[in-house]
Amino acid sequence: MNFELMEMRCASLRVKRNFLGVKLISLMSLALFCCGAAQATISYSISLDHPENHLFHVNVAIPDVHGHVTIQLPAWNATYQIRDFASRIQNLRAIEKSGDKLQSDKIDKQTWNISGNGTIQVAYDILWDEPGPFASQLNSVHAFMNLAEILVYVPERRNEGVELYLESGEGKPLPWKLATALDFSFMMMRGTTRVNRANAINYDALVDAPIEYGEAELMRPLSFQLEGINPPVWIAVHGENYNKRELEEGLTKIVRYETQLMGGAPYDHYQFIFHIDPSGAGGGGMEHANSTAIGAT
Repeated sequence: MNFELMEMRCASLRVKRNFLGVKLISLMSLALFCCGAAQATISYSISLDHPENHLFHVNVAIPDVHGHVTIQLPAWNATYQIRDFASRIQNLRAIEKSGDKLQSDKIDKQTWNISGNGTIQVAYDILWDEPGPFASQLNSVHAFMNLAEILVYVPERRNEGVELYLESGEGKPLPWKLATALDFSFMMMRGTTRVNRANAINYDALVDAPIEYGEAELMRPLSFQLEGINPPVWIAVHGENYNKRELEEGLTKIVRYETQLMGGAPYDHYQFIFHIDPSGAGGGGMEHANSTAIGAT
């Protein structure tokens, strides 16, 4: 395991601490700015039904629509390039509460305008099967979700609260485990489908937390916490043939040094997601607000 790489990935924690005061001021300003915003909650659900088909099945419930609404899928996910995630969308459709189909017009390659009123439902499938921290992947053994590559948003309502329901899919999930900086809670069993739910203050906060959801035997040792580190830091590993002790000791040294250097940690909890692939596919690392995803060999 290359701990120099991990140290570079953790260096962002130092930067975050330096700007913590600025962030607090910005958040206070944002709260005042948004105090008059709509309080409706845009609700997302992602189903992993038939993961062998590599399709995330997405449903978005958008309340308080008056005449029409515009939705977009981002073309950027914190990397230094413009990408075309929307080309992966299949079978986008919209319906109103009564079940009647709504008119949807594609304005450009990543934007749709939908006519309707009240609460409308937008559904689509999106194809992903690429390894590594910069993409998303769904197959028969795990799902890795960079949510900005999967979930559309309403541009003029990005500051509204959102919620996400993650549905494991028929016949697939009890062995699957979640690892993410989002605070998911178990909601229900719907037949053999497990449903978990998370809230976020807005779309940006939601998509800045990647999700690893996979079979227990390929997330050995599932998810574990670094002992003696507070606030808690969790590690999830998808893959095999890695040394748990080496990984744990290396990260403990890095996290302890960085938090002492900063005089504390600018997070309530932190999540590392490692993808171990001996072939070298999907290498690199990507930092998020309260988590980091790393591809390693």
